[in-house]
Amino acid sequence: MTDFDKEWDDLNNEGDNLSNNIDFDKLEFVIKKKFIWVILILMMAGICAFLYIRWTPRIYEASTLNQIKLTSSSQDFAEKFGIMNNSLNDGKLESEMALITSGVTYNRVIDSLIDLTVTYQSVGDVRDSELFGDAVPFTFEYPNNVQPTLKDLPFFLEFSNGGKDFIITYKIGEQQIEIAGKSGQRFSLGGRPIIIRSKSPNVDNNKYSFQFNSKSSITNFIRKNISVLIFDPKANTIQISFKAANREKAVAVLKAINTAYSQLSRESKALVYERALTYLFKQIDTTKDSLALQEKKMRAISYGKDLSSYMEAGPIVGNIQELEKSLSSLKNEKKKYQKLRHFLEADSSIVYIQAYATILTDGSISSSLDELAKLETEALRIKDSYTSNTIASNAKLELYKKLRYEVAESIKFAEEFLDGNIRDLQREISKLKTVFYKNIGGDPDLKKIEKRVEIYTSIYDLLTNKMIEVSMAQASTIESSAVINEAYASKIPIAPKKFIAVAISMAIGLFISVIMLVIVYIRMDKISGIKHLERRTGMPILGLIPKYQKEEMAVSRLVVSADPKSTMSEAFRSVRTNLDFMVSDSFDAENSKDARVISVTSTISGEGKTFIASNLAGIIAMSDKKVIMVDLDLRKPKVHLAFGGSNIKGASSILIGQTTIEECLQDTDIPTLKYISAGPIPPNPSELVMSKNFINFLAKLKEEYDVVMLDSPPVGLVTDGMIIMRHVTNPIYVVRADYSKVSFIDNANNLYKSSKFPNISIILNSVPDRRSYGGYGYGYGTMSYSADGFGYGYTYGYESDMTEGDLAYFDEKKKPFWKKLFKNK
Repeated sequence: MTDFDKEWDDLNNEGDNLSNNIDFDKLEFVIKKKFIWVILILMMAGICAFLYIRWTPRIYEASTLNQIKLTSSSQDFAEKFGIMNNSLNDGKLESEMALITSGVTYNRVIDSLIDLTVTYQSVGDVRDSELFGDAVPFTFEYPNNVQPTLKDLPFFLEFSNGGKDFIITYKIGEQQIEIAGKSGQRFSLGGRPIIIRSKSPNVDNNKYSFQFNSKSSITNFIRKNISVLIFDPKANTIQISFKAANREKAVAVLKAINTAYSQLSRESKALVYERALTYLFKQIDTTKDSLALQEKKMRAISYGKDLSSYMEAGPIVGNIQELEKSLSSLKNEKKKYQKLRHFLEADSSIVYIQAYATILTDGSISSSLDELAKLETEALRIKDSYTSNTIASNAKLELYKKLRYEVAESIKFAEEFLDGNIRDLQREISKLKTVFYKNIGGDPDLKKIEKRVEIYTSIYDLLTNKMIEVSMAQASTIESSAVINEAYASKIPIAPKKFIAVAISMAIGLFISVIMLVIVYIRMDKISGIKHLERRTGMPILGLIPKYQKEEMAVSRLVVSADPKSTMSEAFRSVRTNLDFMVSDSFDAENSKDARVISVTSTISGEGKTFIASNLAGIIAMSDKKVIMVDLDLRKPKVHLAFGGSNIKGASSILIGQTTIEECLQDTDIPTLKYISAGPIPPNPSELVMSKNFINFLAKLKEEYDVVMLDSPPVGLVTDGMIIMRHVTNPIYVVRADYSKVSFIDNANNLYKSSKFPNISIILNSVPDRRSYGGYGYGYGTMSYSADGFGYGYTYGYESDMTEGDLAYFDEKKKPFWKKLFKNK
């Protein structure tokens, strides 16, 4: 598990409340160190909001409120027929909304109600502003009444000389085209003649753009910006809104949409009535034909029904049959006269007519036809013997024509006489049949037909009345909606919304800042403070040492002797007091002959073990204890630097027997405090501390001094420190705030849990003033405090035990963020 995962688990699992889980010292440190970034992020968010508001085109919205008539034209039509169907109301508002947003409405708007073929813009330094109507300072004229073919292409227009001259520039692909012209004069644009006229001479300082829009782009513009929603379903009202970059244009387009919708709703109702009338006419014709057919059948039954099956009904049937025979005879005779008249009118041969006349019962007509035949023969003879212009021939012909006409009239008179007789017989037959059917209860077939006739007659009357009603409704057709609120657009644009833009940008900035702080907080794998240390370890904590800020020191130094009443000195006195409690059961600090042996170690270089060891030795010595401090960090000796002495001879030379302890003792500012430097760096430091000489060395020191303070090597890099800790009574483990990694605590915990070092304790070093005692602390070397920890300008001397990454991480001097920004790559 990584340090990041452990930190996350701590935040999620440890403690019962948030205050126990969060290290507020660490959080405060993160906020302080990243505060400038938070400010920068919020400033960037504000700048983004400003640029968005500044550069975004203004959008205006016009709206209107329409009340929809509940019944549709289809329902009106149904009501004309008395059809009650509530489903006709379902989705009425939705259907009207669909009509408003349909392509039919858009086409009506584009084709006849408003001119949207050209879009005008005033080109600005920051953003362009759309012009419309009278605000456009120039006009177009099309001599051929046809616009240029270059559609959906921006043209830029600049006037000069008081609006008298102009230059148009546009691009087709990569080609830049420029056209110069004069106001009011014809020129060619896209292969079509066009005239531009400026309305005012004050147009020279402005730059304009225009675009000829195709019908598809205009339709997309309307479809994209129109909005229709149900405002109040109970009142059947809908709200229509339209957005545009120009306030007057939004209002004008919305009025055109309202007009188109009203026209289409009225036309749709009229169309329904027209279709209804067509349907009614068709049904009336069908009903009339059916009625005529039934009446014909009724007459046929009345006059021609065979009554032979009713012979037992009495003599009345026989009379009817006799009359029907006579009627049939008369009808046959009438047909003969009709045929003969047809022959005469067709100027057929008189011989053929004479032959047909022999079947007639009227002898007078036959004799007239014989005489007519003689006249025809005589007329033909005269015609062959004389010229056609003689008086004799003309007289014969006139006599022939007169006789032929008289014969035709006689035949016609005979037909009329027969018609009268036929009608008399039919009336007589009808009377007898009426009496007959009355006696037998009526003719069942006739009753069926009469019922059908009655039904068709009723349907015919109904259809006729409905046709009259629909015609009247068509004449009085009105729109399906009424405008309650006229189209209006506020002078304040709906976009961009300044408050919302600023609020959103600030919210995003805060969100990014919080995320950044959380990530930095979680990923900060340094020990940040005492609370953090307490959560990570169960080891006894001797105390914390504030950061020393009075001055910068090249190396660690003894500071408690120079200012014994300072907060720093008090912090070491607190550690000294707590150290008295860290005594094993077998050790009696008052009565024991053996001196207390204290070792100070850390995980890596730079955590301040030498500073802690030298100043802790000094504060103990100031309590009238004889203290000897030995630098056992044989690889990187620094104690002599802390006390301002030399390192010509020391512990290494004592351990190899070259010198004695007395020869290596050096004095300090505190009389009861002596120290032995590390001496020359040996090639085998581990073997030296493992030798018997080291045990004898410690024994001699314990005999002479009350406290032996050992500055041990870092246990995370070499094994020397572990070896030394076996011979001490109080091993002290040093970690440094905002420098030591969290994983270093695991190393200390392992030592503590191993039970090999029961008196091991820990000190938190270099706690900043925010977590210490009134602003006092310390610093040394070329260290600089930053959000990422501390760095040193020198190496510790354990390069052989550290990787390149470790050296880069721990030994690199951290630079302020503003220097990193401008660091040469």
